[in-house]
Amino acid sequence: MSLPRPVSDTLIELLKPVACELGERLGASAINERYAEIEPSGSSALNQQIKKDPRWIKAQVKYLQRQQAREQELIAIASIEEERLKEERANRIKAEELKDQRAISRLGRELMREIQSEAIRVKLNEIQIIWDRDNWFSNLSRQETEQILQQQQHRLLLLVAPAKISQDCPDSFRHNLNIELPAKLRTFLNQYYPPHGESCPVQFYGDYFKNAISDIDVERLQTVLSPVPTAILYSDISDYEVNFHVGFWGIINQSVSLVAMQPWNWEEVYHQLEAEGKDEKLSLRIIRQIIVTIHKLLAAFLADLYYLKIDFTYEPQLFNLEAEFAQEWFSKDWALPYMETLKEIQEQQRITYKGEMRRLALREAKARAERKRLEEAELKRREEAEAVAKRAKELAHKFKNLKWRCAYTLPGHSSFVNSLAISPDGKILASGSWDKTIKIWKLETGELIGTLTGHSDRVNSVAISSDGKMLVSGSSDETIKFWNLYNGDLLCTFPGHSMEVNSVAVNPKSQLIASCGGADNAIKLWNLRTGELLRTLRGHADNVNAVVFSPDGKILASGSSDATSKVWDVESGKLLRTLSGLSVGVNSVAIAPDGQTLASVSNDYTIKLRNLHTGSLLRILNSNSARGKGVANLGMNEAVHILRNYVSRGDSVAISRDGLTLASGCDDNTINIWSLQTGELLSTLKGHSGTVYSVAIAPSGNLLASGSGDETIKIWRCD
Repeated sequence: MSLPRPVSDTLIELLKPVACELGERLGASAINERYAEIEPSGSSALNQQIKKDPRWIKAQVKYLQRQQAREQELIAIASIEEERLKEERANRIKAEELKDQRAISRLGRELMREIQSEAIRVKLNEIQIIWDRDNWFSNLSRQETEQILQQQQHRLLLLVAPAKISQDCPDSFRHNLNIELPAKLRTFLNQYYPPHGESCPVQFYGDYFKNAISDIDVERLQTVLSPVPTAILYSDISDYEVNFHVGFWGIINQSVSLVAMQPWNWEEVYHQLEAEGKDEKLSLRIIRQIIVTIHKLLAAFLADLYYLKIDFTYEPQLFNLEAEFAQEWFSKDWALPYMETLKEIQEQQRITYKGEMRRLALREAKARAERKRLEEAELKRREEAEAVAKRAKELAHKFKNLKWRCAYTLPGHSSFVNSLAISPDGKILASGSWDKTIKIWKLETGELIGTLTGHSDRVNSVAISSDGKMLVSGSSDETIKFWNLYNGDLLCTFPGHSMEVNSVAVNPKSQLIASCGGADNAIKLWNLRTGELLRTLRGHADNVNAVVFSPDGKILASGSSDATSKVWDVESGKLLRTLSGLSVGVNSVAIAPDGQTLASVSNDYTIKLRNLHTGSLLRILNSNSARGKGVANLGMNEAVHILRNYVSRGDSVAISRDGLTLASGCDDNTINIWSLQTGELLSTLKGHSGTVYSVAIAPSGNLLASGSGDETIKIWRCD
């Protein structure tokens, strides 16, 4: 039998004002956040700190780009007639969106914890002073307080204090309520808001307070726990009514908020139950159950309120807990005001976030336009300088240039060709493109053999196994794929790195591949046959752009945007040395066939040649040296040959099998051929109308392939 309607109505009247008040406070806070840069305060200031963090901005920009790409894909699949295929692709897009949202949420919480860590450190240093200053703190556990501050996971702290119960109350209240309340609240929170959960962790303490507390005690505690978002439930019970209280900080702002409900006359409910024929024991038990359930509702509402505040993707748990609050003695309507308030706040948060993303998109568009303007101005300046340098180079090397000619131009790709690989027998050429495809060609004739599709984003890197049977590809769709080079079959796919895979390399002596890229700044080693992740190499401080194995397969070299190259032991994963001395990132790396020389291409217009085993600098191929100086000494056995002919930033580099020549692709649309022994520029190959993103030299040494931003591949032959 359910409670009479008047009791349910009384509970709704009791609870609704609190939901409305908290909802209004949060709504006002959300509006104020728009002007937080003018007058920052409380959690608004914290949110603004996060939004200004470069890591947050970078993640938001990437999320925006991926979201826009998904929107375009959704438009495209609308024209698909096959419903099953349409549904599969739509579900995949939804899954990708959810994955990105969760990643954004995790990053936001990590940054929030990181920002709060300094305030926590200060509080831990002050805790002894605070404890000594106010005797009230002797009622609390100093050890538990420090544990609360030292929690590494960002979460909401929820405390419940023992109810202050009048001596005139029934023994049933005084003996049982303070046992039931923390126990049942703990069970409820562990089920729906577990402390180690990913979406809405709540750290609950039911025995932190040894005695009942008042409003002033909440304000006292805030002086210690202010860096930790906290909600406190406390109540007092007289011989005829209950007063429920909520105190919190860090949910709406850092100031202490105190909210009290209208008193609930439990004695009236007791008389109603008595009139229904319930005995005293059962009636008092029902009233205790109502008190406990009100605490559950308030705890759930505060937790959902907090996580909605910091995460626009959060879906409140309370929406799924109707059954929890519609038991035998309760009307199902009494939790509705809280659910309705959360829905309003959720919609408001989403609208606010969409506005932020629109402003971000506008800023990015302006930034792109400005970058393009600067790049065009720089290109014009560089072209003018190149025109002068070109005439001098042609005269100086007129009789030294090797006779390279373009044998074939291979069209077919619909976007940048940014990766090439030639099979060990020199017969097959594989090309990877931003058009999401891989194409297989006959190197000698330029005949297209086949096109491999399967990646859902640009292909950044391709590599062929030492036996010539398998092709490996890395893509911005965050996957690595293995293909049968003979028939084009996709053998397997496995996830690579967060955000994107920049480069893959196949070990020439073992069943091992290396990959790098994404936001994890890591290199991963995989089993070529099984796809098993064997080891992760960490040490770079920014994106890793390129990896290459030494000819004996024992050493791996890497180049990164952190302005270093690193040399690793393949067997142990140990970092052998870091090659620094650069001012900008490394785009590409190559190792000479004798395993002695490492070439690295940087954004500072240089190719640096180093001894792979010692790290000593051998020479720099560079266009920026002082006129008339060919060699400068850097120290014992470190002769530096500085060439004044390399006039554009190198984007790729390859070394011939005989170790005599080095080819570099440039963003002035040319390929330069150098003597690896002397550093002399032997030839400059022209013909592309876009940046040369990749070069590869055939084992014979007389064929060279180049891939360009003009969407073509050129095959060059040396007569």
